[in-house]
Amino acid sequence: MGKSLMSGTLAALVLLLTGCGYTLSNSGPFPGNVSRISVTMFENQSFETGAESIFTSALIRELLQKSDAMVVGRDKAEAVITGTVRSITVGALTRTADDAVVERQVSAVIDLDMVDSNGEVIWSVRSFSSSEVFTARSDNAMDEAGKREAIQIIAERISERIVDRMRDMF
Repeated sequence: MGKSLMSGTLAALVLLLTGCGYTLSNSGPFPGNVSRISVTMFENQSFETGAESIFTSALIRELLQKSDAMVVGRDKAEAVITGTVRSITVGALTRTADDAVVERQVSAVIDLDMVDSNGEVIWSVRSFSSSEVFTARSDNAMDEAGKREAIQIIAERISERIVDRMRDMF
């Protein structure tokens, strides 16, 4: 009975995944049907040193891992993605009764454009944001490390959402 139940469950799962349109592939065209994309270093308008590298690297990784697009040099690209880290803010989220900070929240806002080889904007997003909470530490170095990790998580989350939206044309 155990084997037939497991076989039946596996068969039902396969049918469910194939029948509902779910796919494990990284397909979906990009705006303008581009397949060769260049990503320039984001501009950093925040006061967070190195944020431009974190967001640029996260977007490139997402494009390489979860799309069919090739990330190439600007001279070989059908489209160029430029981005701006507009702001990164850090604030106290929760405090103890004696006013010590327990958790902090980091928020980031970016703008992004995809421009074709003729200089026409084919996809754009403004004020795209995400936040992440981290545990505050009394040690400044540990608190800074928590903030950097939160920024990395935000960059990865934003990159994933952006690539999905580009392919869905939202």
